[in-house]
Amino acid sequence: MNPRYKILIVDDEPLNVELLSIYIEDEYDVVTSHNGKDALKKVKTESPDLILLDVMMPDMNGYDVCRVIRNEFKMDFLPIIMVTALTDRSDHQKGIDSGADEFLKKPVGKFELEKKITSLLRIKEQHDNMLTEKNKAYYYLDYVGGLVAVLDLNYRIMHINKKGSELLDCHLDHLLNDMWIDSFIPEDFIDDIKVHYDGLVSGTQVSCDYYECPVSIRNGDEKMFRWCDSPIKDESGSIAGILISGEDITEIKDAERKLQEYARELERSNELKDLFTDVMRHDLLNPAGLIKSFVELLGDMETDNHKKELFSKLSITTDKLISMIHDAAHLAKVESLKDINFTVVDISSMIMDVVNGSMYQVKEKGMDVQIRSHGKCHAISSPIIEEVFVNLLSNSIKYSQNGGTITIEISEMKDKWKISFTDQGEGIPDKSKSAVFERFKRLHKEDVKGSGIGLAIVKRIMDLHNENIFVEDNPNGCGSVFWLTLKKA
Repeated sequence: MNPRYKILIVDDEPLNVELLSIYIEDEYDVVTSHNGKDALKKVKTESPDLILLDVMMPDMNGYDVCRVIRNEFKMDFLPIIMVTALTDRSDHQKGIDSGADEFLKKPVGKFELEKKITSLLRIKEQHDNMLTEKNKAYYYLDYVGGLVAVLDLNYRIMHINKKGSELLDCHLDHLLNDMWIDSFIPEDFIDDIKVHYDGLVSGTQVSCDYYECPVSIRNGDEKMFRWCDSPIKDESGSIAGILISGEDITEIKDAERKLQEYARELERSNELKDLFTDVMRHDLLNPAGLIKSFVELLGDMETDNHKKELFSKLSITTDKLISMIHDAAHLAKVESLKDINFTVVDISSMIMDVVNGSMYQVKEKGMDVQIRSHGKCHAISSPIIEEVFVNLLSNSIKYSQNGGTITIEISEMKDKWKISFTDQGEGIPDKSKSAVFERFKRLHKEDVKGSGIGLAIVKRIMDLHNENIFVEDNPNGCGSVFWLTLKKA
């Protein structure tokens, strides 16, 4: 149910007030007054929706009452109908100048009165709805996450949202009517921004892509904003101002700058890593190879058994050094790989080749290697997977007792092959299993032997295959089981 409108009737003649009240009291709530000063009080206390105002009243006439309502009370959209016996054109002009909306000639007819009231109240309702929507819009703008402001044609701030005043570190009252470009745009950007705004105002630039421009904050700092501006048109279609909206991207730009610095540092680190890898491959490997050759030569020439034993130990240590240099260079190489090419490989045949290539070490320790598979086992893999098998077999040989058995088994696991390497070595404690493949996590694991470079290479290659590598205790005694999966072809 819509609320009834309230109408204030002002006339010093009680009969006129009573007659007008009778005409409208069925449709509207009526408030009455018999002089101008009392009428002004009731405008404030009763908040009428429309006023029927007599002109000729003692002390304060209708023209003066109307002027106070318009000028002092700032009620520009309160409908005022002057009810008067004056018919001269100059009297009507005086009423218009004082702020009256309509005139009714005494004596007033009921039909004409209702028509005038209905017409003005409809206009007032439209204005009130527009004002409500405008207030809603301003309310929503206050809680928008960025700065939103309306500039007039001279680029003066006519409205700015609450968030905008916070971003500018300036009270809202101090921003209104301030010159936007002169007050907030850094000097180096003023010319470009003015050209941009002039294009929007002149219509030569209809729309605008996002652009970045800093803003000078009142505390002396600068913030970087991403802007999107558009012209505002009035009811006639003419451009009346500019709507500017900006998002504070200062932190984003700082993060981008830090990320770029980090990327440059990372690039330098990669260059140093590549340089170090080249040093290991050439500058370290060549001298190590010469040392090994001279040690073997001196060992062959020596006749003293004790010295020959020392040379033999030195040769073994040199072999380990060369192996570590090879492994470290290889780890650096696989770490730098971003992706690999896949093909169909027979892992059964590949493992057989790896075992044959390691038979010298196997026989040297009097060990036995058993391969259990079902003929050819085709998998989707990269040929680099052979490095995984080489390292796993090498570890099994290295850390198993002389005369032990290494079992390599290929079995089916749904749509994948499961490849396991089972040794009879000392095994790996449970607390160290999660770190055994991480080169830098096992540096201080005193219960795990070896440098860990080989298993780090294994882990990296498996990551490139999007597959996992696991380690478990040997269920049939001492030792460990390393196993991995590969997709079937």
